[in-house]
Amino acid sequence: MRISKSFPGRIIFLLNLLPAFTGFQLNSQTYETSHLPLIVIDTRGQTILDDSKIVAGLKVIDNGTGNTNNQFQDGTDYEGNIGIETRGQSSTMFPKKSYLIELRTSTGSDTSASLLGMPAEEDWILYAPYSDKTMLRNSLTFHLGSRMGEWQPRNRFCEVYLNGEYNGVYVLMEKIKRDSSRVDISKLKPDEITGDDLTGGYIIKADKTADIGADEYFTINPSVHYHNSDNYRFTYVYPDFDEIVPEQKNYIKKYMTDAENALNGDSFTGPLGGFRKYLDIKSFVDFQIIQELTNNVDGYRFSTYFHKDKDSKGGKLHAGPLWDFDLCYGNEDYTDFNLETDIWLYTKYPDEFGGRMHWWARLMEDFSYRSAFISRWKELREGSFSTDSIMTYLDNAINYLGEAVDRNFERWPIIGEYVWPNYFIGETYEDEVDYLKNWVTDRVNWIDANIMFAEGVSENPSKQDILVFPNPVRDKVNLYFYITYSGEIEVEIIDLWGRKVFSNEFLPDNQGYQFVSLDINNLASGYYVLQISQGQKHIGRENILIIGR
Repeated sequence: MRISKSFPGRIIFLLNLLPAFTGFQLNSQTYETSHLPLIVIDTRGQTILDDSKIVAGLKVIDNGTGNTNNQFQDGTDYEGNIGIETRGQSSTMFPKKSYLIELRTSTGSDTSASLLGMPAEEDWILYAPYSDKTMLRNSLTFHLGSRMGEWQPRNRFCEVYLNGEYNGVYVLMEKIKRDSSRVDISKLKPDEITGDDLTGGYIIKADKTADIGADEYFTINPSVHYHNSDNYRFTYVYPDFDEIVPEQKNYIKKYMTDAENALNGDSFTGPLGGFRKYLDIKSFVDFQIIQELTNNVDGYRFSTYFHKDKDSKGGKLHAGPLWDFDLCYGNEDYTDFNLETDIWLYTKYPDEFGGRMHWWARLMEDFSYRSAFISRWKELREGSFSTDSIMTYLDNAINYLGEAVDRNFERWPIIGEYVWPNYFIGETYEDEVDYLKNWVTDRVNWIDANIMFAEGVSENPSKQDILVFPNPVRDKVNLYFYITYSGEIEVEIIDLWGRKVFSNEFLPDNQGYQFVSLDINNLASGYYVLQISQGQKHIGRENILIIGR
């Protein structure tokens, strides 16, 4: 049947007949198109609850780049039943709600689907940016986190229609869960209670526990203590609290307790009995960099995830994935230091709210760990963490959102209004974006200028070592060491025949910790000795292996 475009009234009439066939309640007064994907939810007259899921209908409409979408079209990625409930803690006070969605068959069982190009799964999050008026803070953080190498929740901007009414810009996100395409650790079965089977996989998190049952979390009570530290609580994520068996509860609690005892102990830097026996260092460094970059008000305290695979698959505790960054980058008014761009967050434990873990402060007392933190930051700043790269991501995201920004703030007219816990209140969306950009720029510039002073918080940090990394070396070698005065430094590389094949002299700006990066791409592969001296004083020497020539 052909319908002339000169009869829009007939189109609306026919569209009003669609609910009889699709089960979706539509609003004939609004017929808008969007270049963003659309999520269309029909609760069938029910109210979405915050403690249990109701059954509703869902359409996910994405006609591809260059094509528009409207709420009356058939679902392209999914069309069927879901279980849905509101989600969040402090964000539940906002009128624009976030939702937890579980895809379901007509018989009520779980089903998986690939949504908006993300790997197939049954569990999804519809995150509602509200107090973050840029709507970019979470997505920016996940973008940066994903560039570091480990899985972070994939996410896509979209617009949502709820029971026929436009509900604004949302972010469809992957939920943190064990899966080959998400947190890729071993499946832990209830009967795996001995040997290697028992050692993984686990996902836990440090988080608020006031509103959950005592059986949903555990508390560690280390026998070796660190000054001003708390006894931390960890929530069961995988296996869930009602699925994990007693032997598995005991194992993960003991592992976390042993890890903290090793970290707190006098020999915490040791290769056998120290923290390296328990912690995956790269993931802890990367996690710390994100917390420091964002100056996360909940950093090292809430929504702090960890995961562990079986011992046969590495078995160490990994920090991450990342979660919950809408109150970062200076977007909260109830603390002082979390607004600032010129402090180290890891030193701020405990704070007035309690619970901030001391683990990263303790790790920074280790010379090698601190060197890895410095080196990793400098490496990232040369790539995806460069100021230009971050600004390009933000500009591209804003351009992609386009007119959806206006629609969102017409639906939720909060620009220029205080929304808890805003510190900055811009008169326009552009003001909000400029504040975020300026905050990020100031933050990365401060870290650049102060990264060498990111020392451990102990009163007597080691100053007797030099660190050479990476080793083996390819084109560039990094050096980290301490000097007591600012006289000229000489770095020499000597081959196995005692010949000096490389020399570099420089005058440091000040005494203290030094970070030096040298190009050595003219040296042949082989074993060498690298030594550092200052006048007649020998600072240190290390054997190095140059490869890849």
